[in-house]
Amino acid sequence: MRSLIAALALAVLPAGSALAQDGEEQSTPAFIDLAWADLLPEGEAERINQLMQIQSLQQGMDHFGADRMPQIQTFEVVDELDGERVRIGGYVLPFDFTGSREISRFLLVPYVGACIHVPPPPPNQLVFVTTEEPIQVQGLWDPVYVEGTMRTQRHDNELGDTAYTLELIEMTPYRS
Repeated sequence: MRSLIAALALAVLPAGSALAQDGEEQSTPAFIDLAWADLLPEGEAERINQLMQIQSLQQGMDHFGADRMPQIQTFEVVDELDGERVRIGGYVLPFDFTGSREISRFLLVPYVGACIHVPPPPPNQLVFVTTEEPIQVQGLWDPVYVEGTMRTQRHDNELGDTAYTLELIEMTPYRS
C-alpha cells in the first residue's frame, strides 16, 4: 500500500519535487533553473520572429551603424515566475561601470553583443538585475549565472526595456 501511495504522490508532484522516503527529509531545489526560452509564454517565440521580420523589412538592418535600432516592444511574461527564486545564465551589460569594476544594476542578456546597435532582444528576453551590495565583475564577455528572486515587472531604461527584474542573491561563473 505504501508503494502505491508513493507512486500516486509522484504522479502529482510538480517537476523537480522529491518525495520523502522512509525517514528522509523532502528535498526541494534551492532555485528553478531557467533557460531563456522559459521566459516566453506559449506562442511568444513565433510572435517575436514575425515582429522581427516585419521590422527588418521596414527599416533594414545596419549592424555597424551608430544609430540605435528599435527594440521590439513585447512585454508578455510567464506570470508563474513572479516571486520565484531562479537561476539563469547570460552576460552582464552594466549601466555604470566604475574603475573598481563594481556594479549594482545591470542587464542580463542572452548572448554576447546584445546591444542597441543591432536590434536588442525583446523585453521578455532581457532581465534587469539589481543588488543592494555592489558586486565586482571580472570580465564583461564572460558568461555568468545569476540567482535571485524573479519579478514580472517592467523596467524601461536606456540600454533596453525589460519585462523581468531580478533581485540578485548570487552571481557565479557559468559552468556547462
